[in-house]
Amino acid sequence: MQLDLTNLACPMPIIKLKKFLAEQVGQTVSVEVLLTDKGGLKDIPAFCKQKGLNCQLLKNEPVIVFRVESIKS
Repeated sequence: MQLDLTNLACPMPIIKLKKFLAEQVGQTVSVEVLLTDKGGLKDIPAFCKQKGLNCQLLKNEPVIVFRVESIKS
């Protein structure tokens, strides 16, 4: 699954990701998040850490791609 947040400036990518995650309550999450805002390189990992999600940078240019997953217990 992909969440295309390209061409959105901060703080919109975080707001959209937060909304997406709220819609996935009770489900295992695994989504690729696509960004163009360089601020996301810090913001997305910080947000994921705060929410207890795994976050892996897959690609940095020209589009930033993170894989965000719920942590399996």
